[in-house]
Amino acid sequence: MTIDSAQLAAFLPAVVALVASPGPATLGLAGAGAAFGFRAARRFLGGLLCGAAMTLLMVGSGVAGAILAQPLIGPILTVVAMSYMIYLAYRIATASALGRHATQPEAPGFAAGLLLAMTNVKAYAVFAALFSGFAVIPDDAVDNAWLKGLVIMSMLTVIDFTWLYAGSTLRHFLHDPRLSRRINLSFAVLLLLSVIFAVAI
Repeated sequence: MTIDSAQLAAFLPAVVALVASPGPATLGLAGAGAAFGFRAARRFLGGLLCGAAMTLLMVGSGVAGAILAQPLIGPILTVVAMSYMIYLAYRIATASALGRHATQPEAPGFAAGLLLAMTNVKAYAVFAALFSGFAVIPDDAVDNAWLKGLVIMSMLTVIDFTWLYAGSTLRHFLHDPRLSRRINLSFAVLLLLSVIFAVAI
């Protein structure tokens, strides 16, 4: 097994650029962190990471390509994804300010993160580009796929954790109901715009 250092050097920044860029998952994490706090949104992060791992396996193995090639699957997946992300944007937009109510609405959980990851159109496109665009181990297609998958998943975990943490740090400044509503609405609008952009490309 020989690793092509030039390909690896090009692959790593590509992963950061494509995975860390704002999209439904990253903005959903930041929005959940700001609206509900880091601790409450951890299960959402766990669901996103598990869903991303499953999506990564499907794309890397070619299963996702075969499924999405079916005439009705793509449009159905798009409708499900957009419907859920609109709901998630609504949940973020309507979350109350920190300490304003004794009973804060429950944050999105593991199942919500899993569903978001599995229906994230951007993720399928990004993973497909990363798997097809680089030959890190040119003499072994299987090892090449596994290595790239492990690298992507490792970096994705750090990046998603960072987005959630960044969003949750804003929560400490959201005791003012008006400021809280503006921040939550901003994340909700950005999430909706990211969905529209992901579907349009």
